[in-house]
Amino acid sequence: MYVLNLSCMTAINLQQDMEHGIAISPIVPMRAAADERSEMVSQLLWGEAFFVAEQADRWLRVCAVADRYEGWVNPLMVRLLPDEEWRRELALPERLCTSALCCAVSENTRQRIWLPQGSVLYGYSEAARTFSLAGSAYRLEHVLRRLPSSWRRTSVAAALQLLNAPYLWGGRTALGIDCSGLTQLACRLAGLSIPRDAAQQADMGVVVDDVADAQPADLAFFCSEEGKIIHVGMMLDKGRIIHASGCVRIDRVDDKGIFNSDLNRYTHRLKVVKRLHP
Repeated sequence: MYVLNLSCMTAINLQQDMEHGIAISPIVPMRAAADERSEMVSQLLWGEAFFVAEQADRWLRVCAVADRYEGWVNPLMVRLLPDEEWRRELALPERLCTSALCCAVSENTRQRIWLPQGSVLYGYSEAARTFSLAGSAYRLEHVLRRLPSSWRRTSVAAALQLLNAPYLWGGRTALGIDCSGLTQLACRLAGLSIPRDAAQQADMGVVVDDVADAQPADLAFFCSEEGKIIHVGMMLDKGRIIHASGCVRIDRVDDKGIFNSDLNRYTHRLKVVKRLHP
């Protein structure tokens, strides 16, 4: 279940009549400006909730409830809901889509729709494979993939499902994902909410002194020559990392950084390894 984050509300100057809604498209681009040609900075996934911070030129600037990330979205891809209905929707038991892609069928129109990993399925019934969104009923065509029960194993398993997914700046799905989108999604499926960007994620957790001390699901952060964090990946063990660089891939990592065997060179300089969960 979503927890309404007051810091998110404050950040966008919450008013009593503030509008809010839910993504009704499997993938909703969040853009830097109110223009289809503007840079995509992130994405809302099916069922994810948001507050409306601003309306301009037939666009909405929204703040995602899950991670407080802001961007401009096309209103045709979301549904604005009255306050009572919105809160009632978010109060329903929820299940996240755990497969890289799930196929659902509308109970009303019989149309099929593909939902990415991380989509929110409200009121999900395990036995019937049914769920709802904004008053419409859906049914999954197959059983959701079961992930391991432990936090570390779940995070790693979720990340491995995205192996070979193409890199996409601002992406959060198997159809295209960036480095921090990968780590955020993997952690979320294991029950831990972390920020959207790598530099924000690096502010969390405790420092792991040496790569040799890393455990599966620890996050490793990499920096530019100036020391600015520009990349993140998830440790698989003491010498391997899964990360999004060109595609989601597994590479060797040591105290110097990531060594890409295809290029036969180091591609990312290690800054710090952080442990987000005991």
